[in-house]
Amino acid sequence: SPFHKPPKRNTKKTPTMVDKKDLVKLKEISSKPYREQAIWFLNAFWVDKFEGKKDACEMIWKYMNKFIELDLKKKKKGCELNEFDAHRFLENFGMTLSVKDMREKLREIDIDFNKHVSLTEFLIYKHEADVHKLVNASQGEADMEKINKAQSLLEKAQADCEKSKEAAIKATEAAETAENSRLSAVKAENEAKKVEAELRKVQGEQTAAEDALKAEEKKLATKKENLKKKSKNMSLGVVKRNKAANMLQQLLAKDPLPLQKAKITQAAVVKKCQKATKKAARITGKAVEAREKAEADAKQAKAAKQASEDAVIAAETAIEKATEYLEKVKQEVKGAGKGKLWLMDPGLGGGKKKK
Repeated sequence: SPFHKPPKRNTKKTPTMVDKKDLVKLKEISSKPYREQAIWFLNAFWVDKFEGKKDACEMIWKYMNKFIELDLKKKKKGCELNEFDAHRFLENFGMTLSVKDMREKLREIDIDFNKHVSLTEFLIYKHEADVHKLVNASQGEADMEKINKAQSLLEKAQADCEKSKEAAIKATEAAETAENSRLSAVKAENEAKKVEAELRKVQGEQTAAEDALKAEEKKLATKKENLKKKSKNMSLGVVKRNKAANMLQQLLAKDPLPLQKAKITQAAVVKKCQKATKKAARITGKAVEAREKAEADAKQAKAAKQASEDAVIAAETAIEKATEYLEKVKQEVKGAGKGKLWLMDPGLGGGKKKK
């Protein structure tokens, strides 16, 4: 009837239901570590949402690292946040909605929550992503060999560079320690040379004391001989002969003071010389041995330091070559697979942590 109004058409969009098979795949993707989830999402929507859009890529990197930061138990190996940490995540990026609001939004496409939020689930919500496209998207399988090779080369070069730098630091410290030991050994050897010089001085004193003693003994022997002749010289008077005989008896009974002093001095010097000789032998031998060993150690440490520095240069060169190869692969790979390449890029998220 012309007077009958037709019923109003329901213009409200009905929720897009996700196929059960897609949900199974989604659950599998959501169980991957955060980095792999980020790669999957970037690969899936690279052409539509991320190619040539550095800021959008940067946000994926920031989201991924914030998930890792908040996952205190599993860190990089984790795949989802509990509800409390998910709230903290949203607050960190100034999102006023609650996890409950996000849960309700995702339920519209029939994604069930387990009171945890995976990085993939958040990205689906944030980018209003097509779940079917996401779970069935190519991950660059055709170019995976190139991508994996580029990743392997870059990761190995970076790991080698880090090891080389650590080794260089240790080698530098060892070289400094060895050089300090060498300087200490040289100083000790110089001290030993002073001891040797002191020994030579004492030896000189000993020679002088021995010469002095011989001179006094010779003088005494000459005096005794003269007195003996005098005491028997009949051409001399009795008084003179007796006087000479008495003086001879005194000399035979006891050495004169100069000779006594010479003997005491010579004995003391001999003892002093013996002591100095032992000290010099002990110190000089050890000092020379220590110096020779220290010099050998210092030479070896210096060579190791140079080798480690050369290794750092070689590793840095390897990183440059790996980066060049990565750029080449990026040019060759189209669409899927570029998400992984982006996270590998040393200038972006994969190789060097952003400040």
